[in-house]
Amino acid sequence: MDWGAVDAIATVVSAVAFIVTALYVRQQLRAVEKDRYLEITNQLFQIWQDPDFMAAQLWLLHKLQEKTWAEFIEKHRGDYGEAAFHRVGAFYTRLGALARLRLIDEKETLSTLGGYALAVWQKIEPLVKEARALENSTLFADFERIIPACYECYVPNLREPRNIRLFAPQKPADRVEIRELQRKIEAGEPVLILDVRKTADHDADPRRLPGARHIAPDAIAGTWGELPHDREIVLYCA
Repeated sequence: MDWGAVDAIATVVSAVAFIVTALYVRQQLRAVEKDRYLEITNQLFQIWQDPDFMAAQLWLLHKLQEKTWAEFIEKHRGDYGEAAFHRVGAFYTRLGALARLRLIDEKETLSTLGGYALAVWQKIEPLVKEARALENSTLFADFERIIPACYECYVPNLREPRNIRLFAPQKPADRVEIRELQRKIEAGEPVLILDVRKTADHDADPRRLPGARHIAPDAIAGTWGELPHDREIVLYCA
């Protein structure tokens, strides 16, 4: 018997067995990780969809009026306002901690919750900053940490995302009279004129404003981030 050949075969068999075992263990770990991820995200969304939590979140977005921590405490210490503030802030702080520990997929989760997280943070940020100086130096720290990721996944095309106010009443756009627009053009002021008529209407009418750029109404959202934001933008559709 060729013991050298037997030894070689045994070595190969052992190596194959080791590889198969390693692949099996890896598969099992991935299954466990997936189950843990699903369990955590399901719990998060159950909390987020809870009517009481949503009521607290909407209160912060639409009912909170105080701009300083002192005003907030004077008005809401011990009542529903303070409870809503801590309940919602703690939820997004927990979300940030889970993302920091890589127990959830940050982009996947924030693609759903990111808009509300941004809106809440924009509303409570002044209060949080003052509260850190007075009561809790680390208040909602993990909440604040995920804000850049919220902007990245929720409004990726905005060059200056902090200028937006999510879920807030929008200010009506200012109207520009024709004579005022003509004066701006003749004076050489930096004005971008957008013709937002439908493509068929635009093609059927040869009249154009000087330097106007045509963008169909259904293409505005996709091209807005590409437009220069260092000048006044005037839209016309007739």
